[in-house]
Amino acid sequence: MGFLWFFLFSFTLSLSNSTPDSTVLLSFKNSFDDPLNILSTWNSSSSHCSCGFSGEIPAVIGDLKFLEVLQLQANNFSGQIPVQISSLPSLTVLNLSFNSFSGYIPVKLIGTGGLKVIDLSNNLLSGRISVDNSRGCEFLTHLRLSNNFLSGNIPPEIGNCKNLRTLLLDYNLLQGKIPAEIGRISELRVLDVSMNSLTDVIPNEIANCKKLSALVLTNLMDFGSDGKTSSMDSFRGEFNVFDLGVPVELFFHSSLQVLWAPRANLRGRLPARWSEVCSLRVLNLGQNYIDGVIPENIVMCKNLTFLDLSSNNLSGYLPWQLHVPCMTYFNISRNNISGNIQTYNRKGSCDGTVISYGLASSSVDMDHTWVEFTYANLPFRGSKMGFMIDESFAIVHDLSWNCFTGSVPVFFVADQLLESNNTFSYRLLLNNNMFNGSSGRELISDCGKLQSVSVNLSDNNIVGGMGKVFLLDCLQLIEFEAAYNRIEGSIDPGIGNLTTLERLDFRGNRLSGSLPNLLGKLKKLRWISLGENNLSGEIPPELGQLASLKVLDLSHNALTGFIPATLANASNLETVLLGHNRLYGEIPSSLSLLSHLTVLDLSFNDLSGPIPSLQHQTNCSAYRGNERLYNKCPFSGLSSEVPSYPPPKYQKERILKPVIIATVTSASVLLCMGVIICQLRRKRVRRLGTLRGKVVVTFADAPKELNYDNVVRATGNFSLGNLIGTGGFGSTYKAELVPGCHVAVKRLYIGRFQGIQQFDAEIRTLGRIRHKNLVTLMGYYAGENEMFLIYNYLSGGNLETFIHDKSGENEQWPVIYKITVGIAQALAYLHYSCVPRIVHRDIKPSNILLDENLNAFLSDFGLARLLEVSETHATTDVAGTFGYVAPEYATTCRVSDKADVYSFGVVILELLSGKKSLDPSFSDYGNGFNIVEWTKMLIKEGRPSAVFSAELWETGPRENLVGMLRLAYASTAETLLVRPSMKQVLEKLKQLKT
Repeated sequence: MGFLWFFLFSFTLSLSNSTPDSTVLLSFKNSFDDPLNILSTWNSSSSHCSCGFSGEIPAVIGDLKFLEVLQLQANNFSGQIPVQISSLPSLTVLNLSFNSFSGYIPVKLIGTGGLKVIDLSNNLLSGRISVDNSRGCEFLTHLRLSNNFLSGNIPPEIGNCKNLRTLLLDYNLLQGKIPAEIGRISELRVLDVSMNSLTDVIPNEIANCKKLSALVLTNLMDFGSDGKTSSMDSFRGEFNVFDLGVPVELFFHSSLQVLWAPRANLRGRLPARWSEVCSLRVLNLGQNYIDGVIPENIVMCKNLTFLDLSSNNLSGYLPWQLHVPCMTYFNISRNNISGNIQTYNRKGSCDGTVISYGLASSSVDMDHTWVEFTYANLPFRGSKMGFMIDESFAIVHDLSWNCFTGSVPVFFVADQLLESNNTFSYRLLLNNNMFNGSSGRELISDCGKLQSVSVNLSDNNIVGGMGKVFLLDCLQLIEFEAAYNRIEGSIDPGIGNLTTLERLDFRGNRLSGSLPNLLGKLKKLRWISLGENNLSGEIPPELGQLASLKVLDLSHNALTGFIPATLANASNLETVLLGHNRLYGEIPSSLSLLSHLTVLDLSFNDLSGPIPSLQHQTNCSAYRGNERLYNKCPFSGLSSEVPSYPPPKYQKERILKPVIIATVTSASVLLCMGVIICQLRRKRVRRLGTLRGKVVVTFADAPKELNYDNVVRATGNFSLGNLIGTGGFGSTYKAELVPGCHVAVKRLYIGRFQGIQQFDAEIRTLGRIRHKNLVTLMGYYAGENEMFLIYNYLSGGNLETFIHDKSGENEQWPVIYKITVGIAQALAYLHYSCVPRIVHRDIKPSNILLDENLNAFLSDFGLARLLEVSETHATTDVAGTFGYVAPEYATTCRVSDKADVYSFGVVILELLSGKKSLDPSFSDYGNGFNIVEWTKMLIKEGRPSAVFSAELWETGPRENLVGMLRLAYASTAETLLVRPSMKQVLEKLKQLKT
């Protein structure tokens, strides 16, 4: 075992009256795997024990007639739950959570006997949920089945459990709709059905649950890696998609405290009237399609401390009575709300209860415990950052991306919050509005009472001097962004006192003067963006003292002097933008020491001397406009541009021939011109090919030895001895241009691709694409009878070979995780960051290459764009390879980015199982049976652990393995609607620990 879970194992027995049970318990003890010998002192006189176990629960447990409480949570038990547990007559509490139980839930367990509490969460249970109504299900009060592989519908029979108070079904594979019968559970307090694949309308009958305190329909919390709210396109995996809206009657329940339904596809409007007895503390309806206005009497909900209405279609004004300072989380971003924001009354008090982030303490009142647990933890679930910043809780007020006007008011955090026992950070987001007044240095009062402060005022019309806008008196400031406003003046030297500052962004303003040397005192600075201003003077050499600095943008200013060689001391620099200034002198050779530097722009200055050799070579465009630089383009090939126009002699020929023909006879002008134009086009193509000769067009990172003759020689004129792979687009050869310099040459199948001109245009676009997990296109050759692409050579082979290798590395979790994340990063880049956007269309292991360190690189991206138009809707080659093609292609003949997600899910299943997508072992199940159907079959049979290769399941971290299997299952969903995007997939992978 790679790890051992320590745990609680407790029985509550009246052993003095149950000697037979004592004997059974001793037998029960002997059946456990107890490697630490914890039970050596446990005997018949013991009434209670706390210890740790693994193994299976034996059937003999069914003989414990007086057993009342069985708590085996957080052990490492496996196997199936014995059906004999259903027959224990005295059992009232069953907690088997956080183990590795698999198989079905015993049919008669839920609703049987006197069981009041059942917690089977966080296991590997699968199959359908069944409720035994033969005994009335009258005693069951708490049912938690979260985080399993349960499928099928939520059974309508659950409505017969009328005393049920908590029903937690989240993180499963449930489908269909929420049954209306839930409305019959009159005692229900907490209902969580998030993280499933539920659809249809939310039944109105749910409003009949008059005691409902917490309703969780979806569980989505969008925070990026820096803790900021993201855009409408969610990174998180939430697959419930409902129709219409939340039953209006729910808003009038005096008991409802938590309503959590972000990105649930909800429509309609918020209720115009709210009850005076409103008890809502948490309301999250973000990322839906709600329109209308924010109703004024929402202020009747005086306990409201968490409000998220972001990314809807709301308009109108922000109700002035809504006391934002009292809220720990307030987000109305990405709507169309307009008008001025009032100045909040400092003397106003928070009428409601201030949020308590502490978990509910152990309590006899389990109803209260579950409500408090749900309330306290929802903001943190599914979120990498949650509300934690530097180990303190964050208060977030986000009004960005609206239409607010006027001056920016003073914001503050209510005294009741600051007087609590928690230490808070504060994030204020006002960017992308139409504020036109000065914000003032008192934008946030009482900064000194906060742990840290982040402010974003970018993309407004804020005017005034920098000294009046910048929060120079807020020594807790860690981020300040005010890009693209009309802020002027010089940078105040007082900035040197903000020693906690990590991010400073004033690009696109009207700043002038010089850069203060005191910037060098800000040791925590990671990001400086002062581009697109009127700054002058020299770049302070003190910037080299910023060891944490990653991004430095001083472009588009009027800076003069030398580039300081001390910048090399800022060893974490990744991006340096100094273009469009008046810098002169040589480029410091010390920049070659910056091992993380990947983006460099020194263009349009007056630099001279040689271009240094950097560890990550950048494009030659980084040095344009510096006429005195020599060795201008050390990267071979960029000077080998193919002419995009005909030579003068040829142009003259095009003009004269139509004129001569036109003088012969006007009746035949149109016909002759058509013939001549066709001839000229053929000549132009031939002429273009002649001009090109045997020129290999190369991009950045290409070695100088890369030319046509060397490629043909190094491949042995494309001999079989150098062949390393074949595919749908062509054959790939290994070529050693000079000793130690290897490339991979893909010789394309002539006839399948576009003409030379179209090919040129498309391939040049692909040549500009760079990502750490994409194979680098170094150059290409395109002639009438020959086309090939040149890539960097990767010595680790392809993933197909790796998966079926017997070395053992293919069954190690860290290796599998690294490969999976690498592929996901490449696909997310192609889908969302690449211009133009690229759908790969043929994701499979043979198109994923590995280097010597088993880093993954995606190949053949963008090649489908090069095919003849006639092929793009007619061949399965374009849509992928059989076994990896998404099911929708069979009916629509169309592919989308979700088709790549499906293929990626298949690749994950291959990595986890060690099997092929069409493994020979599947032949017993019929023709065409693939790895996706096999996986779903095992899950339905209650054997999800059988998906994994034996070694991986034995040595890998179970929780992460199960998480990756869930992700693969979701990625291969037949319905496009519930299949996640590649961004969601990547973020979910990042949440898994290596």
